[in-house]
Amino acid sequence: MGFPKRLGIYILILFIPIFYRWKWNEHTVFVSSDPEIKYYQVIQNVDGSKAEECYFPAKEMGFDISMVPFGYPWAFFLKNGNCVFQYPVIFTWIQKIFISISSKKWITYIPILFFFFNFCLLDRILSRFEKRGFVLLFSVIFIQCLTPIFLSSLDYSELTLTNFFFLSAILSFLEFQREKQFRYGILLAVSIVFNFQLRPESTIALIFFLVLTFTFGKEHWKQIKNLTPYIILCLALQFAFFIWNHNVYGHFLGMRGLNTVTDMESGGIQRHLIQEWVADLWGNDFKIGIFKGYPILILGLIVVWWERRSELFPLLISGILFVLILPILSPYRAGVDIFGMRYYESGVYLLMAGAFLSLGRKTSLPTFLLILLPFIYFSYKSDSRAIKQWTSSAKLYHQVMKEIDNLQPDLIVHRGLSLSYLVGYSYIQYPQVAVYSNEDWMNVEKVLGDQKKRVLFLQWEGNKLVNEEFPESIWKQKFDINFTLEPRNFKILSEHSLAHFKGFLLEQKR
Repeated sequence: MGFPKRLGIYILILFIPIFYRWKWNEHTVFVSSDPEIKYYQVIQNVDGSKAEECYFPAKEMGFDISMVPFGYPWAFFLKNGNCVFQYPVIFTWIQKIFISISSKKWITYIPILFFFFNFCLLDRILSRFEKRGFVLLFSVIFIQCLTPIFLSSLDYSELTLTNFFFLSAILSFLEFQREKQFRYGILLAVSIVFNFQLRPESTIALIFFLVLTFTFGKEHWKQIKNLTPYIILCLALQFAFFIWNHNVYGHFLGMRGLNTVTDMESGGIQRHLIQEWVADLWGNDFKIGIFKGYPILILGLIVVWWERRSELFPLLISGILFVLILPILSPYRAGVDIFGMRYYESGVYLLMAGAFLSLGRKTSLPTFLLILLPFIYFSYKSDSRAIKQWTSSAKLYHQVMKEIDNLQPDLIVHRGLSLSYLVGYSYIQYPQVAVYSNEDWMNVEKVLGDQKKRVLFLQWEGNKLVNEEFPESIWKQKFDINFTLEPRNFKILSEHSLAHFKGFLLEQKR
């Protein structure tokens, strides 16, 4: 089977994530938690503002940026008073390019586009080692769709873009070893830098692969000589980003570095390395565990024993090292249940590429498929689990959005930040601020003055967020807020239930 036919099948598979994204978006967009922040970054950048700055429409009403309804881990205040969002601006800049030739309504489909590009890149990488079309087809489909990698196509995030630059770096390095062409050297340098700017932990997997491939290769001095101009280019580009990051965020690693520094200064989050390692790999009460959720990854641990002297060894061992070491290296434990595996995707690509290529070489196609057949059930079960949770979340999300639309407030006020994960598209439509006490509410009344505004006050009784992911001081100051609203110049017109939130619609006294 040639590449054009395989490409046609890859395109058909794309309709699966496209269908779910269309279903979840309904007539607007489905963005909550992390994705909503990334969505705001694109919206404000397309409208002419800087992608890194906190998006705060309520400033047009006279409210100070200190009342932005987002905080840790999404928004940070720098020493110079500027408020910045956490996520990498390269994701925003690249989306802006695509939006310039399409429209804003396609923003949430852009990760699916890069998911398609990753099909093509992975096919090209595997074809360096395997020539049989059907083995290539099934290997690419299994890696893309029956591992945690598939979930990134359903999420609105930079993950598929990160994987795009990760795979581009691997492909360009392999191609450069065979043909010392300028285009491969440039692609390698740019891909490494962009990959690092998007998700630094992904670059750890890339470094493992490059170092091991170089170590087990031949003519080391000649390779270094050929790569030297591109190593210099890579360092120069990275240095330019370091300067930009320091000027914008006050840290050369940008928001990733600033986030870590903030954790350390605030007392941080308590680490329990052994328990975290077990939870990430095999699960606990809050996480499914990557090997428990996708047992197909165990194949990589098995085949490495008979590939110790083959060209596949760097792929396998770099993937294994990354997956086993990352729970200790990464300072963040974000993501509950099945959604805590986003950090592993680079290692999964390496491990599974080596495993499928090894099995494809040592077995016939029927045997190859027979070995993989039992794992399909577990992978499908895990993917379905995530899809059901997203579907349920989308239903809750649109319920809240519709209730807000029905009330048509002029301003939304949040009690603390515990509601911020479900602000979503409403933030584009209605100015919103956060308050942490009745004194803050008095400031809202002062800013509004004599303006005849309808205000929706939202609070979450009980606040059931998982607070293990927050530094204790931040949790108490920003999230664990339970004061009783005492309006002075406003009166409560009605009470409302918005999913598990409680809302009060207020209007100025006459």
